[in-house]
Amino acid sequence: MVVAGGTGGHIMPGLALTEALLEKGREVVFVAGSRPIEKRILKDKPFPVYHLEVEGFVGRSWPRKIIALFKLGLAFLRSLQLVKHFNPQIIFAEGGYVSIPVVLAGKLFGKRLGLHEQNAIPGVANKLLSRLVDRVFISFPESRDCFPKDKVVFSGNFVRRSLFKKKKSEKESVCLLILGGSLGARFINELSLEVLPKLLEEFPNLRVIWQTGLDDYERVKKKFNEEHFGGRVKILPFIDDMGSVYSEADFVVSRAGASTIAELCALEIPALFIPFPYATHNHQEKNAKALVEAGCAFMLRQSEATPERVLSLLKSALSQKELRVRMGRKMRKFFDPQGLERVIAEMEALVERR
Repeated sequence: MVVAGGTGGHIMPGLALTEALLEKGREVVFVAGSRPIEKRILKDKPFPVYHLEVEGFVGRSWPRKIIALFKLGLAFLRSLQLVKHFNPQIIFAEGGYVSIPVVLAGKLFGKRLGLHEQNAIPGVANKLLSRLVDRVFISFPESRDCFPKDKVVFSGNFVRRSLFKKKKSEKESVCLLILGGSLGARFINELSLEVLPKLLEEFPNLRVIWQTGLDDYERVKKKFNEEHFGGRVKILPFIDDMGSVYSEADFVVSRAGASTIAELCALEIPALFIPFPYATHNHQEKNAKALVEAGCAFMLRQSEATPERVLSLLKSALSQKELRVRMGRKMRKFFDPQGLERVIAEMEALVERR
């Protein structure tokens, strides 16, 4: 049983694990939250998917915290039913508040429990759950000290194998991919509205693929005149086939979520990261810092990301193919292709020993 929720940052590694397990002939059931983005990502999958209604606690008013606690209680009762019905040998949590009731139910039923932390700085749910699980798998060495030392195994983050599509070679155009994460990013969208017209004028061979997020799509479509640029800009609310898009991308502008970073590192696509400044413990900035120090990415804090500075950086990156190739090769060093196999082997060994 794989459980993940909240954002694509938790769900995508869960999908990567699920893909690998299905290839090995294992049976998998997926449990997620009930937000629209979670339902969109997990629609029409070749395995059972169940959605639980949960809410976060951090930064909420007391009335919202009480509502969140009530929903958590209902989700726990539903989790008990699911664990009893499917009787999984292993429950593996990718994070998000939806992980809490499922892991608690698994603990009561005596299941083997695994936990995966994607970020350099762990979230509240994973810190709590680390006391209950058998193994904690980390993606950044910096997070090792945040968990019980005897449980920690380094795995790196997980990347879906379906993303590894052949790169389109000898292209006449250069492709810029703009991502705000699965939920979109209003700040990056506003920045793009201002920067893109100037960039497209200066680079006649530039193409842009722009994921706005579901909530901001209509607003961006009204403000940006795609027809003016002769079909060189493709605006989308959400990208289902990320493998095809990544195969076209030469450079990316993005938030610094752990899953996005892992995918770009695996596929050797350099990026300009603009970390979300209100992420818990500012973990997005810490996620990106190691890549910047290794010379394989640029980073601007949101307070620094003026249209002028962003435009200058993008001009430099888009005009120098050799620079992009060099940065991309360095990014690959941050991806461990054996991480998924290590996790599966470690968890299944716990079942065998039992």
